[in-house]
Amino acid sequence: MSTAPQGEQLQGWLQGEGLQPQRREADRALAARDPRIPGLNWLLDDELLSELLGESVRITRTRYKPHSSALVVFRRAGNGAGSYGWASTTAPEHVGKLQRRADSSQQRGGGIRLIQPDHLHPDVAVAAGPIEEDWPLRPNLRWLRDHGLQRLGALPAAGRFLDPPLSVLRYNPERRLVARVPTQTVPVVIKTAVQADEAAAGLRLRQRLQSHGIPVLPELADPECAAHGISASPGWGQGDLGGGGNDPAAYRAGQALAAIHGIDAGAGADPMADREDLARQLAATRSMITCLLPGLQAPVDALTGRLLAAVGAAGPQRQQPVLVHGDFSADQVLVDGPAIRIIDFDRVTTSDPARDLGSFAAVEDIADPAGAGPVAGGRKTALLIDGYREAGGHVTQARVDSWAAFRLFLNSVDPFRNRASDWPADTNWHIRRALELIA
Repeated sequence: MSTAPQGEQLQGWLQGEGLQPQRREADRALAARDPRIPGLNWLLDDELLSELLGESVRITRTRYKPHSSALVVFRRAGNGAGSYGWASTTAPEHVGKLQRRADSSQQRGGGIRLIQPDHLHPDVAVAAGPIEEDWPLRPNLRWLRDHGLQRLGALPAAGRFLDPPLSVLRYNPERRLVARVPTQTVPVVIKTAVQADEAAAGLRLRQRLQSHGIPVLPELADPECAAHGISASPGWGQGDLGGGGNDPAAYRAGQALAAIHGIDAGAGADPMADREDLARQLAATRSMITCLLPGLQAPVDALTGRLLAAVGAAGPQRQQPVLVHGDFSADQVLVDGPAIRIIDFDRVTTSDPARDLGSFAAVEDIADPAGAGPVAGGRKTALLIDGYREAGGHVTQARVDSWAAFRLFLNSVDPFRNRASDWPADTNWHIRRALELIA
């Protein structure tokens, strides 16, 4: 056992002496530590899952609940939703739930199947199916197919409902699907969510933002669509702010962000509820990271405490809560030359205004780790802050750095979830960078 003081241990870890196993080694170690999910190793390994499914697939996203279940998205070769599928496994006592879903799907002519590798692994059971048989999403996707596309002016799909010309932009299993669908004029981007209130709240918020002159896309979905978890906007722009140098657009995004923060938050501004939510997010992230990489417990514990003190505590340094985007980054800003549109208001809440600027800065650092400097973010963040201040927003670099560290910590799970080629090293970097900014 090391007898070095905790501060010296933490400093050594910051200088790169931490645990950094490669992905496959880390995946196998994780599966070995969680025998409650005997099928976990099959859902963390492209080759094993491909062998199990009888076709070549690549795992693109993982959702893991320790000692309970795992759910992944995989891709086949090709385009369209038909190239996507999902697979799920669970603790043995819950396999009956997977079996019932597979049986129900088969009775309807659906595509869910339950697979058990062989007699050597009697406890392993993996359910797999296509997007349209995503169990929680299935009712709303069916309504979109039968009624929603027509209401939104989308052209009927050729062949299967989710095949081209429809193209999948994002798929978060058992949560939401975002797809681009052609129409007679411009394509429509349609989001189908499990929760209907998410779409309904988004429709009301979009209308409110438009009434305040915020550059957002028009909402095409009507209340009936929203009641089935569906929202939609016309395709717009030439990409997003993360796609390259666009100084005027970054500056304008800062101005627009100041305008959002200037909207009356009303009775929804509850500093105590905000602090409690931040504490929950920090605790959940700490628990997951120490589960994935137990060797990181010391730096993660230190970082969690510092972040809670910096962004979660009440005090004069914490500004009055305002309406915030909640997930602000360059990819949430569509651009067409200098013109911008801000999108994806799923996580709107009331909080410290510096939260959005720190979030933007953190994602810029994540996109270019080698270019990370003494303060959070890079050129785009600097321009964003300039535009924000010019439009009347008030923020200090110290607050931006604190909130960037918060976003970096929350995102430290993403390399694992998104199946990065060396997710342990990427997670290490997130933690180190957050500690640098919060020191």
